[in-house]
Formats: sequence, structure tokens, C-alpha cells
Amino acid sequence: MFSREFKTGAVVLLAAFILYYGTNFLKGNDFFKKGIEVYSVYDKTGGILKSQKVTINGFSIGSVIDVFLHPNNSGKIVVKYTIDTKYPIASNTVAEIKSSDLLGAKEIALQLGNGIAMVEDGDTLKSSLEESISETINKEVLPVKLKAEELLASIDTAISIFTGFLGGDIEMEFKESIHSVNKSLTNLGEITENINLYLEDNKDILSSATKNVEKMTNTLEENRDELNRVFNNIADISDTIAKAKAGSALRSLSKSSIRLDEILRSLENGEGTLGKLVSSDSLYYDIDETVQSLDKLLLDIREHPERYVEISIFGGKKSRKKNK
Repeated sequence: MFSREFKTGAVVLLAAFILYYGTNFLKGNDFFKKGIEVYSVYDKTGGILKSQKVTINGFSIGSVIDVFLHPNNSGKIVVKYTIDTKYPIASNTVAEIKSSDLLGAKEIALQLGNGIAMVEDGDTLKSSLEESISETINKEVLPVKLKAEELLASIDTAISIFTGFLGGDIEMEFKESIHSVNKSLTNLGEITENINLYLEDNKDILSSATKNVEKMTNTLEENRDELNRVFNNIADISDTIAKAKAGSALRSLSKSSIRLDEILRSLENGEGTLGKLVSSDSLYYDIDETVQSLDKLLLDIREHPERYVEISIFGGKKSRKKNK
């Protein structure tokens, strides 16, 4: 039988061991785990703390053991962590500190490399640091902030110019302009109201006109084939006229008209035989006198034919000689 003092001492030692192991476990130091210890060097901690996990694609394979300044006094941060897995991890794998949740908790996410050599105990992996949410927001907001500042400066300048512009007589002119604009808007409202009243008063007429337009549209639609035939005929006539060289015919007609105009102008000026005949009346009188003389001659021949015609059956020639 164990004495009461022995039992009490055993309980105290067990409690102390559990307390020590639990504390170290919470710190990330698990004495029962097998694995390798690996290092990575960063320019800053990025919020990484002891006991935070090391993952591959979100799967936990270890935890951070320690975070301390580099012994070479460069100011860089050394992170020591364990990798407890038999999964092959190449020596060119990158250990990236990144956020594990929206609350800002950090972890080391291993970006697996494709090298042949595998990582061993005490190796140092390449490091990278993911931008924090605040840095990302600042990077996105900074251009907007700069533009907003420029816009505010421009607005301030515009207000200053506008304030100076409204001083003195210009202010009165500006107020008058605003008054004119308001008056124009009022007139526009009245015109709109008059139009509405007109439309209301002539609703039946407009409805009838709309129906007539609709009927005309339906008529055109019903006679579309006939209209197409008419338009095609017009197009055929136009093509025929174009092929018939209407242009050359019109040019020839124009030349003939010009030539006829020249001939008529010559006749009016008395040029040429026909022109003299048209413009001079002496030929008319000569012809008239000739016609009168011919008329007198014919009348004399009819009344005294023997003076001009001698009829003899016998010895006509001798008697003519005797008369001579």
C-alpha cells in the first residue's frame, strides 16, 4: 500500500507535468511529435506568432516554434517551425506568411516547389509575405484618395473663381440671367400645357387622322405587290432611257435648237436670199407687177389672138412675107 504522502506527491508531479506539457503544447512545442525543424527569414513578422500552424493547401502539417531576430543584427526576422509529415517537400519550396481567416490570424503556407532535393532538418526555406488586408485596402484606396484630393482642390479653385466672378455688376447680370432662364422655363411650361389642352380638345380629330393614316398604311400594304410592279416598271423605263443614250440625244437636240436660232436670226437680219425675200418688200412689188402684166397679156391674147397666133391653111408663109 502506498502511503498518503506518496500519493499526494505523485498527484502533484503529474499535475506539474500536465501543466508543463500543456503550456508547451499551446506554445507549439509537442515533445511527442516527430518531425523536422525548418527556418525561414523574413523582412518583418507579418503578424506570425508562436504555435501558429504550418499548412499545405490549408492542411496543417506543423506549427511555429519560435520567432526571433536574426543573429547577424540585420534586423530581419527568423521563424522556426516544425514540419510533421512524410509528404515529400522540395528544398525550393516557399514559406509564405498569409492570413488564415478574416480575423487576421496568420499561418505559414508552404508553396510546394518542383525540385529534386527534399527539405531536411535544419534547412532554411525561401520566404515570402502576403500583403495584409490593410495594405491591400490602402493600395486600392490610395489612387481614389489622391483623385479625391485633386477633385476637392479643383472644386475649391472653382468656388473661389465663381465667388470672384459674382462680385459687382456681374452678380446682377448673373441674377438677371437666372431670372431669364426661370422665365423661359415658365413659358415652356405654359406652352406644354397649351399643347396638352389642344390635344385634349382635338382628341377626336387626331384619333380620326390616326385611323386614316392606319388605313392608308393598310392600303399600301395590301397593294404592295402592285406598287412594287410600278416601281419596277419605272426602273425599267429609267434603264431603257439610260441605255438609249438620252444624254447624247438631248445634246444633239440642243445643238439643233442653237442652229435653228442662228438661221432665224439670219432671216431677221436679211442675210441670204431667203432673208432678203423675207425682210425686203421690193421683191413683193416686183412680183405683183409681173403678175399684173401677165394678167393683162393673157387678157389681150384672149381678146386679140390674131396678134400673137397666125393660122393659115395655104400659103401661109408667103402672105407672112408679104405682110412683113
